[in-house]
Amino acid sequence: MYAQYLIQPEAPQVPPYDAEQMAQGLAEQLAVFLFPLLVRLDRLLDKRLVRTFLQTIQVILAYRDRIGGLLLSELGGYLLSPAKAPAGTKRLSTLVHSPKWTAKIVEDELWQRADHQVQNWQEQGEDALAIWDSSEWEKPESVASEDLCAVRSSKAKRRLLQSTQSPHLRAGNALAGRHRGGSLSSAWPSPARRDALVE
Repeated sequence: MYAQYLIQPEAPQVPPYDAEQMAQGLAEQLAVFLFPLLVRLDRLLDKRLVRTFLQTIQVILAYRDRIGGLLLSELGGYLLSPAKAPAGTKRLSTLVHSPKWTAKIVEDELWQRADHQVQNWQEQGEDALAIWDSSEWEKPESVASEDLCAVRSSKAKRRLLQSTQSPHLRAGNALAGRHRGGSLSSAWPSPARRDALVE
């Protein structure tokens, strides 16, 4: 009678792929995706800095922390190894502070790709959609920073704002923070493809 309640030990779960091969494949796909940008950077920067740029993108994707972010020293440790974190941090610092490039180069590359993708969709008869995100970062503990502004806050509704805060943050449900915006391009299938998808 009790045999029906016995829990049979399960075989250990083995992923249907080799983790090392999967990681190598993803690294290769990232390099292919970033190749046009890497070529542009290669014209401006030393090849070691271009290699550091690619490795930094890999590290950010592998070790991202949505809540806490990544510190420069943490990135340096992931870039080489924890024992060589200062050297990795120095590499990152050299890359970030190089006067030979700016974030505008990356932004321009992304815009060119987006324009090219929209043209491809239009040639295929698909409508391009831009999904806009205009969220806000709340920084209630940081009112002294110069780049913060008042943002609407659900947290402010729940707590009483102290009178020591800046006057522009005391009124209503505002806290110190920063506005951010971004968009994502997507395609809406042509009517013929939509009908085919439904069938």
